[in-house]
Amino acid sequence: MLNEIEAVIFDLDGSLVDSMWMWEAIDVEYLAGFGIERPLDLQSRIEGMSFHETAVYFKENFQIPDELDKIKAD
Repeated sequence: MLNEIEAVIFDLDGSLVDSMWMWEAIDVEYLAGFGIERPLDLQSRIEGMSFHETAVYFKENFQIPDELDKIKAD
């Protein structure tokens, strides 16, 4: 039955592993590097956005001077 399966991908975030606290901490630290205090409603604003969409949001809404690739890498 499982002989032809070569790989399995599990998305555990939000079900078995809760990493949402980590993303909020990353946002706080990242924005602080630019002297920006994280808006209290930031999580609700970016909830549901992809990683790329969030980088675009940060660049446009917080006037981050870095290119999108650098924002994502940081």
